Amino acid sequence: MKNINNSNYVSSSSNVDSSRYVDSSRNVYSSSNVDLSSNVDSSRIVDSSSDVMFCYDIKSKEYEAFNKPVTEGRLAEIKTIWDKIKGDFKLELKDNSWKDEWKKLPQSAWVELSKLPEFDKKVVENIIGFELNLETTRKMTVKEISEKLGYEVEIINK
Repeated sequence: MKNINNSNYVSSSSNVDSSRYVDSSRNVYSSSNVDLSSNVDSSRIVDSSSDVMFCYDIKSKEYEAFNKPVTEGRLAEIKTIWDKIKGDFKLELKDNSWKDEWKKLPQSAWVELSKLPEFDKKVVENIIGFELNLETTRKMTVKEISEKLGYEVEIINK
């Protein structure tokens, strides 16, 4: 084992970062329950697969994103887009869980990620452990707006 960072329960693996329950795998990032796999990013329950990203409960797959087949080139594009969206965000495994860590990623990042044609909300929610709110508009009362702004707002009709 080499290059094991911020990870738990890792055996016979290399280049593992912010992951748990990884066995006989390499290049695994922000993932859990990964066996006999390589190049796995932000995924959960992956077995005998390679080059997968944002995948949940898959086996014997290659070039998958959001549990959908993609080309090698498209997977590289998605990874580049994800790296740009997440910026410096990095999962820190706390109490053997990332649920609270994923919540630190701003809603705007999730909304941007959801614009990818391959995006699958249910798959992502199974990985991150909570329901995503992808609404970009929010209904607020005048009182809520006033509190947010720090001064009273009055609606006038013209």
